Amino acid sequence: MITACGGKGSEKQSKIPSGLVRSHGDSIALAARFSGDFQHFLAVTDSLAEIGELSPIRADGYRGVAYFQMGQADKCIEYFRRVVAIENPPAEDFWEYIHAGTNLVIMLTTNRDYDNAMRTALRLIDKLKNVDSPDCPSELQTLYLCLGDTQMMLERHDEAAKSYAEAYKWVLQTPNDSTNRGIAASIETLENIAVSHLHHKLDGAGVWVDRMDSLVTIYEKQPKPIEKEVKTLRALVYLHRAEVCQMRGQVAEAYRNYEAYSNTDFGQSIEGRINGCEYLVAARRYHEASDNYMYLDQFIKDWGYDYDLETIGRNLLPKMRANYNAGRRDSALRVAMQISEVYDSALVRQKRSESAELATIYDTQGKERQIAEQQAKNRFVSALSLALGAVVMLVLAFALYVFLQWRITQRRNRIMARQMTEVVEYKEKYRALKQAQQENQARQTLAAHRAEEPAKPAEPRAETAEPNNAAEPSKDAEPIAASPTDAEPNNVGASISISDGTAITDEQLFLFLRDLIENEQLFLQSDFGRQTLIERTGLSKDRIGAAFAQGSDNASLPAYVRELRLDYAVRLMNDKPELTVEQVSMASGFTSADTFTRNFRAKFGMTPTTYKQTQNDA
Repeated sequence: MITACGGKGSEKQSKIPSGLVRSHGDSIALAARFSGDFQHFLAVTDSLAEIGELSPIRADGYRGVAYFQMGQADKCIEYFRRVVAIENPPAEDFWEYIHAGTNLVIMLTTNRDYDNAMRTALRLIDKLKNVDSPDCPSELQTLYLCLGDTQMMLERHDEAAKSYAEAYKWVLQTPNDSTNRGIAASIETLENIAVSHLHHKLDGAGVWVDRMDSLVTIYEKQPKPIEKEVKTLRALVYLHRAEVCQMRGQVAEAYRNYEAYSNTDFGQSIEGRINGCEYLVAARRYHEASDNYMYLDQFIKDWGYDYDLETIGRNLLPKMRANYNAGRRDSALRVAMQISEVYDSALVRQKRSESAELATIYDTQGKERQIAEQQAKNRFVSALSLALGAVVMLVLAFALYVFLQWRITQRRNRIMARQMTEVVEYKEKYRALKQAQQENQARQTLAAHRAEEPAKPAEPRAETAEPNNAAEPSKDAEPIAASPTDAEPNNVGASISISDGTAITDEQLFLFLRDLIENEQLFLQSDFGRQTLIERTGLSKDRIGAAFAQGSDNASLPAYVRELRLDYAVRLMNDKPELTVEQVSMASGFTSADTFTRNFRAKFGMTPTTYKQTQNDA
């Protein structure tokens, strides 16, 4: 009792009230607090403290509450610290001192200042351990809960288990009243312990969910339970049981419990949807999780949370994975961009609470040297963890970017391959149509020529001409060979020999040479070139070059032949996809697969291998 009061005499024991004792100043301050205007509450508190109606402990405790309600966590912690800094609080302010200290422990734990949270919790536990009051169990269960949470965050599971066991012991001793606040607070303590076990994937979570379930059942049987609160707590039992079953591999049971949860009013609220996402991701129900995560930003805004490292790890990263696995790549990319935007500010906030590392030895009575050494090690580990986290985030973002670029490239290749195939098919149809037109025109001309022959007078010299001179051309005749009208359509140009002195134009000569190359597929010969045309037509090298330069829009013979070979290769890969690139290159007239690949990529923007893969995927 002397330790609890912080005094040195036994007379202090009788002065500690069994519970809170409200003064006239407390009544005025609390009336201002419950008005909902916390600036007014703060002003009233300052005024009452100035005239002596509120003690420094009560005034600073109220100020801490006011700043908490206004969302100013730093000032809230500052005033609660001022209360706890008092070594020997007056007996009449003992419980206000304990309440302010418990609130400080909760705030420090929330801000991950585990070192100070643990020290403060142990100090308050030490003051309460010999106090006999109905208010002790509720305070002690909260303090042991926070103590266990700090130990759990350092993966000290055995120590955390002892603290949680102490919290449960005080849960069982917490009295209830007509308001049912005692039992509701105890259920929340059990839920927090269960959630802590679930986050660390510990099988002991099932035990705590069962204890929570039992206490909720007792609450439901109370004379005047708060119906909405009971329904919310029951919904949370369903959710946590689903998570436990999923963790144990009991998929059907997990599904049943989650369905019961999602059908509750709480499960359909924004907070309930966000809370259920962890189970949905674990159960690989990514589409449902992705739908629920759409409300995350609204949830963060409504509750006044910040996007700190914990929020990123527990919400944004699962949200990105849910969208990605649900096939919503654009949404996943937007979340990744959001993570990159909030990561810097979250890192700054993390550095501000650098004391979040717990010391291996945290005895509040001494051993400062061991604590300092452990803090130095933890700071190094924390810095290394942050660096690794940043690297992981960058790698993840880069991998997502590469994946999206790959998808874009695949889509573009499919479009290009389809266009290539259409162009080659169009050229083939155009050549076939043109050849058919030429053959039809040749037939019509030949038919007209034959129809006119009976009306012409007979050539008298035909009877006296020598047979050996019948096919010789006259000296004045054009040096071009027989016209298409003198031969069958399918043999046009088959045996034509043209001298350089002919009056035929470059455009006409180009058409003749083009038909010869295409109809007889001379371009498929790997050694095909000008020499081949010189031997077939008797033309000179310069005459052939001029024909291609003037008659084909300044295209050279090699470029024209290369174009024919590439079109033929595309048709061949479409008709016979089983052929290798080497086989296609040889069949198309190229001297090597490398030459074929280089020319193919220069024209179509992709390699033959990529084109074949794209066609196979399509």
